[in-house]
Amino acid sequence: MTKGCPKCGRIINENTDICPYCNYDLRKLNKVLVKIDNEEYISEKKYAGFIKRIVSALLDAIILLIIIISIIFMFNIKKNMYWIFIPIFVLIDIFGNSILERTSFRGSIGKKIVGIEVTDEYENPETFSIALMRNIVKYLNLLTFGIGFIMCLGNKKKQTLSDKITKTYVINKINFNSEEKKDYASIFKRLTAFIIDIIFLIILNYIIIYAINYLTVNFKLSHNINELKYVIVIFTNLIYFPFNESKRGKTIGKKYMKIRVTDKNENTNSFIILFIRQLLIIIDIISLGFLLPFVNEEKQTIKDKITKTIVIND
Repeated sequence: MTKGCPKCGRIINENTDICPYCNYDLRKLNKVLVKIDNEEYISEKKYAGFIKRIVSALLDAIILLIIIISIIFMFNIKKNMYWIFIPIFVLIDIFGNSILERTSFRGSIGKKIVGIEVTDEYENPETFSIALMRNIVKYLNLLTFGIGFIMCLGNKKKQTLSDKITKTYVINKINFNSEEKKDYASIFKRLTAFIIDIIFLIILNYIIIYAINYLTVNFKLSHNINELKYVIVIFTNLIYFPFNESKRGKTIGKKYMKIRVTDKNENTNSFIILFIRQLLIIIDIISLGFLLPFVNEEKQTIKDKITKTIVIND
């Protein structure tokens, strides 16, 4: 008997563990298939839940709003014309997502980031007509004051009203490396470490401002130097997390809680990656991406997913 390698597509012997052409480890696939056959996996982990779906929807809305706001500033559009962007927003949302659901993304950009995808009842990609209908009908979820969306909490396959009408499903993408278990830091540890770091920064900021005020008054320094304190405070706050985490993977709070930030190979990240990760905390807050660690094994937030970082126990 023969089978196809899922990576290079070549036909190989059924009993082969390592593909002789591309060195793909077929044992990874076998472990995933065993998990999929497990009833608990099908009922609990196969279908994307409420938190993942709401975060992906908010991410899509943020992306669209950024595009629209950019257009407004670029073309200096007057306030009395802002209403025209409501139908534009809806049309881009409907047609853009319908097209993306037919690509390898199998869903919107938000769904791609979160790690979920849309399928038909046979777990194949939707046809464009079904995708289009689904994205039109999904506005019923809003017109029912959110009840259509909340419906996904009340059924095993976690379908919203629009999913039920179009016979579609939103499922979690299969992780072929799921056997590589890491000791991920708990949400409690991460939150506690963050609070410790914020308290430390508040104290540090106070010391900087007090010291410069003292020097300005007692040594009669220029008021321009006095204004420098705000620049120093902003600079300190911006580099505190990425500077410390790029050196040893941990800040003062993380060191106390015995956790650290790494890449997926448990190596220390670069300053640039960690600086971007810090800036993305805004996206975590706006999109509720900070809730994702409750529903994914890697306990990643949106900023973790985008920068491909993880937080593990040290």
